[in-house]
Amino acid sequence: MKRQRTEPNAESKGHRATPDAASDALAMPSLETITATLSVILHTLEKMQATMSTIQTEVTDIKETQLSLINAQRHLSNQVFGLQNKTKKFFTQLRDLPLEIIIQIFAWIPVQTVLKYRRLSRTINQLLLTDQFAMLNMQTTTNFKKGSNRLVGGLWLLLPLSYQTVVVRVMDAQVRSILGCGFSENDEYKDIKKRLPKSISLWTAVKELDLGRCSLIGKIPDVFDAFKNLTSLHLSGNRLTGPLPSSLNLLSNLQGLDLSYNQLSGDFPALPNLNALEIVNIGGNRFTGPLPTVFGNSKRLEYFSAGSNHFNVIPPAIGQFTRLQRLSICYNPFACEIPPEVLNLATVEELEMNDCKMFGSLAGIGNLVNIGVLNLSGNQFTGEFPSREIFNMQNLHELHLSGSHFSGGEILDMSEHEFKMTMCLDREFQRKYVIRQGFHKCRMHGLFPLGIDISDSEREEEDEEEEHVHEEDSDGEAWDL
Repeated sequence: MKRQRTEPNAESKGHRATPDAASDALAMPSLETITATLSVILHTLEKMQATMSTIQTEVTDIKETQLSLINAQRHLSNQVFGLQNKTKKFFTQLRDLPLEIIIQIFAWIPVQTVLKYRRLSRTINQLLLTDQFAMLNMQTTTNFKKGSNRLVGGLWLLLPLSYQTVVVRVMDAQVRSILGCGFSENDEYKDIKKRLPKSISLWTAVKELDLGRCSLIGKIPDVFDAFKNLTSLHLSGNRLTGPLPSSLNLLSNLQGLDLSYNQLSGDFPALPNLNALEIVNIGGNRFTGPLPTVFGNSKRLEYFSAGSNHFNVIPPAIGQFTRLQRLSICYNPFACEIPPEVLNLATVEELEMNDCKMFGSLAGIGNLVNIGVLNLSGNQFTGEFPSREIFNMQNLHELHLSGSHFSGGEILDMSEHEFKMTMCLDREFQRKYVIRQGFHKCRMHGLFPLGIDISDSEREEEDEEEEHVHEEDSDGEAWDL
């Protein structure tokens, strides 16, 4: 059977012609594409050229660094060779150094430390004590020029004279107050024993000299003629000994004098030129003889404390202290009656004459019209108890009379007073002549006036105090010294 031959139709012919047309279309790229490609190639070449230039620069730097290292190595080699040259001198000990180099080395060591190196050699010792080195050292290691113009601490007292002179030379013009040691608990030099140097007189412009609690020992130097402007002298709490210097009488502008708690001795000198004096505290020493009463203008004196000495006479001139507000002369062996001049000090608000071996009557005690605290305990007063005079003392709030032996008098009843008063008497006398109500317990001597009319509230207070003390004893805290 013969296959029938078919002729391609017109549609088949059309399909055969399509691939040729597409091939013609892709044969040539557009002009824009060629331009963009060339631009990218040029940009890449420029970057490569810049990178090559940077690499060349770095290579040059490396070569220069390498050359510098080679030169440095040669220099070090030459130095080592120089050290190996035995004909050249070099130093192996500090004392062999030139003085100029020693000065520069020690100038950087702090003031409080550099003086320890004085023992290295005699030459170094002499060098460190010169004025020139002291000035250089203090300028290099301290800021004393920029520091407070008030505080000259305990370190100054320990410095050699050359250093002290340097400090004064720089600071004297502006310093008005010297607060030596006790003003700071952190002063590391306050516990070192030291003498009050004569160079203290270099501070000619000061008005206040406070060297309390500075561990000072020895005698007070006789240099106060230099302190023309001094208004306050405070040397308490040291271990100063001997008599007072005569130049103390030249402090005509002095207003406050505190020499308490030292070991000063001898008769206290008259100070007739101290016309501005208002405060005197000489307690806790070993002064003897009459109680001092000559202080220039005695009418300016407001505070006078001379307790715990060995004074044995109260001069009548004490009556000239007409502005006195506080008088403390306790723990002195006066062994006498109370002088009438003391009882006539109407301005006194506090009077301490306890433990003075005094005796006699207390008649006239009411003349102390402004008295607030009166301590006459530890004496042997006798006679009639001055109940009426005590009753009329409107400002009195503390009265200590334990140790005396009164023989009678009126009953003292302060229950109607607005404020309760603290008072202590011997117990047997209290039972008969003092009404308990109106008084507080004397905590100083541990005595409680006995009698009638103790209120319930006060009994409760006593019970609470005793219970509290008992609890402390049981815990062991009350015995902790």
